[in-house]
This record gives sequence, C-alpha cells and structure tokens, in this order.
Amino acid sequence: MRQLLIAVIFGAIAAGAALLAFRSRSDSSNANKSVPPAMRPAAIDSVLESNRLTQVLLWGAGLTIFFAFFLPAYWFREPARMAAKEESFDEQSIERGKIYYALTTDQETGESNLRGKECARCHGVNAEGGSTEFLDPNTGQMRTVQEPELTTVFARYEEPPEGYEDAREFITETIERGRPGTPMPTWGNKYGGPLTEQEIDDIVNWLESIQVDVDIEEGATGDAIFNRLCVTCHGVGGAGGSAPAMQGGTEARQFPNIEDHKAFVKGGSKAGQPYGTSGMGTGGMPAWGTLTDEQIQKVVEYERSL
Repeated sequence: MRQLLIAVIFGAIAAGAALLAFRSRSDSSNANKSVPPAMRPAAIDSVLESNRLTQVLLWGAGLTIFFAFFLPAYWFREPARMAAKEESFDEQSIERGKIYYALTTDQETGESNLRGKECARCHGVNAEGGSTEFLDPNTGQMRTVQEPELTTVFARYEEPPEGYEDAREFITETIERGRPGTPMPTWGNKYGGPLTEQEIDDIVNWLESIQVDVDIEEGATGDAIFNRLCVTCHGVGGAGGSAPAMQGGTEARQFPNIEDHKAFVKGGSKAGQPYGTSGMGTGGMPAWGTLTDEQIQKVVEYERSL
C-alpha cells in the first residue's frame, strides 16, 4: 500500500507538471498573456471543439478510471491498517505501563528511569508481591505489611465487587483512589494523586499483559492453596498484611458456622455489608468462585486452624 501511495503521488506530480507545460505552451501563443486568464476572451467554438476538447475528455476519462480502481484498493486495505495501528498503540501503551510501574533506578544496572512511579517498590519488580513499612492509622504504630502480588489480580477479581462491571474497572479505580487504612495511596490526579488517566490505563494494560493462570494442582492441600492465592494479602501463615490477620482462631470466631465461612470465601466481601459475627465488608476481598468446592473446603479448614 505504501508503494501504491508513492506511485500515486509521483503520478499526480507528473500530471501537474504536464498540465503546467501544456498551459505554458498555450499562453506563449497568446498575445495578451499579460491579461489575467479569467479576463481574456473565450476561444471560439471551432477551437474549443478541436483537439482541446479531446484532450480534456481523455484527461477526465483517465482520472475517472484511475480513481475507480485506486479508491476501492485503498479502502480495501483500511481495516487491516487500522487493526495494525490499534495493535501498535496497545504495544506502546504496555511498554509505557512497564516503565511507569518500575523503580526510578534499576536495582541491577543502576540505570535511571525518570518516568518510573515506584509501584515496584511495594508490589515487587515483576509484580510478584513484596512488603513495606506502614504507619497504621488505627494504632499509630509502624508495622510491616505484605503487599499483594499482581500477576493474578485479574483472576482474583474475575467476579468484581458490586457496582463494578469487570475486574479492569475495579483495579483501575483501586489505583486511582487508593485504599484507606493501607499503604496503597491515591494515584489518580482527579482524586489528588500524581498520575493521569492515560498513565494509569497504561499501567493496567501492562498488568493485564503479565497475568498468569491461577492453576491449582489436583489434590493441593489447604495451606498450598492459601500460599498460592491468599498469602499476598493475609500474610505468611495468616499473620496479616493489607488484609486482616487470621491467627489465634480468629476465623473460627468470626464464622462459628463453617458453611458461612465457605460462602464468604466463594462470594467475597461486599462493601458496607456485614459478614460473620463482627466483620464489615470493604469490597476488597475478591470472590473465589473459580475454586472448586473441595478446594474452598480445604483452604477454609486451614484458615480455621491458624
């Protein structure tokens, strides 16, 4: 298509040059060439109906035939061109998102990244999760908080909290607004944060591009499932992190009826809705309906044993 476009451009230039040459020869034979063409007397019929008319008709027919073939050929390629351009835009967005997510200084090479927003400082260089020191607003004490890994975040919110259409919308708004009471700050500039909507969209596009399947091996134990899916929020051994601690029999007291506990894990929390004996949902706990009933049974039994 690019070669065709170049050929058309050169053809148009050649046609224009030929037309100028033709008009120059015509003007040179005109004794009144100092008079503007629009003010000169029109040629008589015998002149207009001579070779000049034939030339004009041939030019018109040639251009008509040319555009009859060129325009369909050009627009036939348009859907593919637009799809390629869209794919290119997506690739560029993902690459920008990777840059924004990264640290401002590469820990291995020492290379500077002036566009880095430091997401990796808490969530890990490869979004594998991490930990950070956090001043708990409830106690006024510093504590270490386990930050969630993000390579399965879309699967965790495959069934998003009420009020959200899909996982992407919930993840985007979480980044924009932050999470009160946790180390996750507000990032969206419409809520007072430093990032534009485009920058956040780029980061979410990159996160979506690195998602891995949440595959649980057949016969996996409750602690294995917990360490695969739950530890990033609830901490190692249920010690707590961005989500509540589970040690000391907390879960058994929160859910005296194990069936209520299993239903909560399967359906997740709903913002503003109570759960268990004293819990109040924030919408942060995702629904784990992607797990089988047997897997949910195992992980619940493990949580109640902590």
